[in-house]
Amino acid sequence: MKILRELLGQDLEPDPNGGGFRIIKGVAADRRISVADGEMRHGRKSKSKTIKGYKRHVATDLESQSIVACAITPANQPEHEALPMLKSDIAHQSIRFGEAHFDRGYMGSPAVDEIEKEGAAIFCKPWTPHNTKNKEMFTKKDFAINLHSMEITCPQGQTQPLALGRTIYFNAEMCDVCAMRKRCTSAKLGAGRSVAIAEDEPRQEKLRRMMKTPSGREKFRQRVPVEHRLAHIGQRQGNCAKYLGVRKNLYDLRRAAMIQNLEIAQRKAA
Repeated sequence: MKILRELLGQDLEPDPNGGGFRIIKGVAADRRISVADGEMRHGRKSKSKTIKGYKRHVATDLESQSIVACAITPANQPEHEALPMLKSDIAHQSIRFGEAHFDRGYMGSPAVDEIEKEGAAIFCKPWTPHNTKNKEMFTKKDFAINLHSMEITCPQGQTQPLALGRTIYFNAEMCDVCAMRKRCTSAKLGAGRSVAIAEDEPRQEKLRRMMKTPSGREKFRQRVPVEHRLAHIGQRQGNCAKYLGVRKNLYDLRRAAMIQNLEIAQRKAA
């Protein structure tokens, strides 16, 4: 009965017009999707690709191409929440990072800063600034960001102080009369352009500079074997969780990773 009440409660609400209940518009937060497995969740890989159940996470040693850590999370948890678990597994094996190559989804974790403080160089393709409403409009890259003076200047010369992890709002009165307003913002008159500054903006700026050089792009491509390991694990395990709960599915992922590592070792020994 408890599970039934939970399932009904997340999908139904009292009908304000009377007559009992109606289906909730939208999706309840942390919505349970399975009667049998209380830890499965709806998730999203991208705007067009959804995930139902769990997400796999692996860490790969790029030199040996062996999987050195695994994690399983409910599908609605962001990728960066898995990084502390991966880091803990790696530390348990006394493995030290020389370089750490990340998918962008993991960069929001405080563990990235911890890994960098331990002496590792951090590599990840930077977030690409874009304007989703109009590709011809100014993007963040058209603004001059000075991390020494902590200022940001728009293409027409308006300057504002910036702070990491904050959204910067430009003066609305100056934006209203700006000759380039239509190329800069679709906000209504009386609202200025805004630019989001990431918490790790200094690191992102460094990565963006690397992305502009052939050697930097080559460095980012070194992470490709990690995607290969994930693809092979997916072929081995399939797309459906075989067990109930995070703990048992983590065991199954580690078992698959161990077999995969043995196959890699066998190929190298042959």
